Parts: sequence; structure tokens; C-alpha cells
Amino acid sequence: MTSKNPTAEDLLALLVVYLRDELGHAPPIGAVLKFDYSDGKCVVIDGSEGTNHVSSDDGPADCVVTLSLGAHLQMMRFELDQASAFREGHMRIKGNIAIALRLAPLISRPFRFPGETR
Repeated sequence: MTSKNPTAEDLLALLVVYLRDELGHAPPIGAVLKFDYSDGKCVVIDGSEGTNHVSSDDGPADCVVTLSLGAHLQMMRFELDQASAFREGHMRIKGNIAIALRLAPLISRPFRFPGETR
């Protein structure tokens, strides 16, 4: 994979690894949060027990954020904030919105493609 032409599957895999790294030592979010993408894929953060477990396995969630993978990557790169994404219609939230809001303070560094410097 090159950072110039990653597939959606490549991006999803990179996002899962990034979130695992960011959330691995963070306090659990206390619920299950799912990012549901327009192509039928998803990322699930299960922080309902002692750790935050991140996967691309679909399942039930306490809060579901529906958005495009591109919009989510922009958010993880700190190029688009949650409030703007919601206000501009880039994402919808179903369930307990407070769960989605718990994630942002736990992300300390922006998502980068392998080999990307900035």
C-alpha cells in the first residue's frame, strides 16, 4: 500500500490501528461506540469493560455515529471538528450523544498515513 492511493480497506485497517494506539492506555469510554460508514463498513470501540477494544467487527452499540470514512479521517487528522461535522451534515448520531463526546479528549495526536511527516 502507498499513502497516495490507499483503498478503503487499507484506510479502515490504518484507522483501527491508530485508534488502538490512541485508546490502548486511555480510560475506558464506558460504553460501545460505533462509527458506521456509508459503504457498510464500521469501526467499533467497546469501552464497556476495563479497556477500550477497537475493531472493525459490526455489532450493537450504545451510540452510532454515521458518516463517511473520509469525513472520519478528516476528524482524526484534526482537519474537521465534531461540531462542524454535525452542523454541516457530515455525520448523524443515534443513541447517547455523550458517548461520542467522550472520545475527542482521548485522542492526543492526529492520524497520519505511514511515512507521512508533518
